[in-house]
Amino acid sequence: MKISLLHPFTPKAAGVVEKSVATYHSQPHLKAMEQLAKEFTYEVSIEYFTPKFSMYKYTFENVNYKFYPVSFQWNGNHKKWKKQSSKTCFKWYKESAPDVTIINMSAHASSFCYNLSKELYKQQKPYVPMLGGQHYSNTPANLEYYQKAHHILVHTHLQRQQMQTMDMFKGKDIRVFPLGVNTEKFSLKEKNKDYTSPKLLYVGRITPLKQVHLAIEAVKKIKSSGLTNVVLNIIGPVSSKEYLQELKELVKKYSLERNISFLGHKEHDELPDYFQSAHLLLLPSTHESFGMVMVEAMACGTPVVAMEGSGGPEEIIDHAKNGMLCTLKNYANTVSNYFQDISKAEGFSKAARKKIVENYSMDKTYEVLKSTVQDAIKQIG
Repeated sequence: MKISLLHPFTPKAAGVVEKSVATYHSQPHLKAMEQLAKEFTYEVSIEYFTPKFSMYKYTFENVNYKFYPVSFQWNGNHKKWKKQSSKTCFKWYKESAPDVTIINMSAHASSFCYNLSKELYKQQKPYVPMLGGQHYSNTPANLEYYQKAHHILVHTHLQRQQMQTMDMFKGKDIRVFPLGVNTEKFSLKEKNKDYTSPKLLYVGRITPLKQVHLAIEAVKKIKSSGLTNVVLNIIGPVSSKEYLQELKELVKKYSLERNISFLGHKEHDELPDYFQSAHLLLLPSTHESFGMVMVEAMACGTPVVAMEGSGGPEEIIDHAKNGMLCTLKNYANTVSNYFQDISKAEGFSKAARKKIVENYSMDKTYEVLKSTVQDAIKQIG
């Protein structure tokens, strides 16, 4: 029995260095797929597109990684990455489709997803869309794509509730697939209690969509309040060189060169140390379908400052208890005010850790994946 998790885009489009996908991208999926392979006799694979000319593959932790040559070269425009396709991938699926395919894609889906799903449906091979993002295209193609799916996976209850009110998902089996974290690896360590030297952290892609400039504005606000030793480490691959340049110019404009460091890409195994040493993780994006770095940071006892209405953060963060939710206008003030009264800081840290341990373990991720695959297999007979 062959089970595939297909990411129909290049790792670069997801802000991931291709050579690091097995140790960086989609780690909860990897661990759950690995466990699936161990418990059953399934052949499991995680698949992507690649800008390379030839298909290649390797095995990592009992999971096969496959990379299909992409037919449409993504140029860095975040609005166009969904146009990526792969003739090689389609041909491979046409000749030897997996028994069950989970397709991880934006809720807008893509032409490639439509065509592949039709081929799978024709072969009577069940597919399961796994949705990222909270914006949907109500088109005939999307309607057919979702209605013919065995069921649909999303990462939060809020997204599921929203979709259940929409005609295009009427009557569909929509399941919440929580992204768990290894709470032994991402563990709680005692924080540096010198809050007069705030340590801030941003982890994610460098792209306008993530609104990293708001983190810089927060540093400016904190420094102007008298906490001149504030530090912000910015970690993540560059999806937009133009935006990176804008951020560096903003740092220079505010004379924050000694306060802010751009550290680039870091391997997943390196992240716990950064989370554990930070007082706050800044997540200023208004579009977070889940926010894996948020869960990892909270597992380390690091509270998160995120946006109201951004998606996943509203379900995971209990405002003013284990983190903070705020608006675009008061983001910098919210971050700065945290360090003006640190009496609740230790309580925030413990509460953040507790929320993740109780609700976002790897066991919960695996149980949903197992039921997804087993229920889909029943359709095959």
